Parts: sequence; C-alpha cells; structure tokens
Amino acid sequence: MAKKKQPEFLDRIKNPEKYPVIENKDGSISTHRMAAEVDEGGNWYVFPTIVMLDSGELYQFDDPDQAREYNFKTGNFLQMDSKKEALTYAKGGYKTPKFIEFSKNYGKPFD
Repeated sequence: MAKKKQPEFLDRIKNPEKYPVIENKDGSISTHRMAAEVDEGGNWYVFPTIVMLDSGELYQFDDPDQAREYNFKTGNFLQMDSKKEALTYAKGGYKTPKFIEFSKNYGKPFD
C-alpha cells in the first residue's frame, strides 16, 4: 500500500524559513490562515486558505469554499478526530515552537 503524501502546508509549518510570506495591508504577515470544515458524514478537516502554488508563490483564497475545494483536490488537508481538535488547530494550534520563534524573529506580527 502506498504511503499517503504529506500535505504541502505541513512543511511550511515545520520549515517556515524556507518559504515566502504574505504581507497584509495592516503590516502583519500571513502564511497559512487555516480553516476547519466538517463533511456530511461528520468528519472534520483542516486546510490552509493560503496555499503554495507550483510557481512557488503563495495564494490567498478569499472564499473558504474555494480553498476547501482546491485543498481537497490536491490532498493538502488533514483529517481531525473531533470538532474541538479541528477548531483548535485552525485557530493557531498548528503553530509549532519553531514556527512561533520564526514569527518573533521576522519582526512583524503573524496572523
């Protein structure tokens, strides 16, 4: 059985120094802006609304439905065990100590 490919956004969390960021109008920086959704079967998923394109650029979806569709098509999502786990992850629970340290050293607030 083939091993499932790791979602792209996870490497951006683990190695933030290797990837670009989006500079927001308010001076903050964004890299992922995670979302959580439940399907008709009650399964919870998390996915970024900011994705890495093949060109190496980040693209921010304004419509979370389009972000979900894109990420499910490309395998760039994680299934969670519960609503609580999915919502916690999407609200910043994905930020590792390395990711947080990187954001502090970047010199601008991360959202």
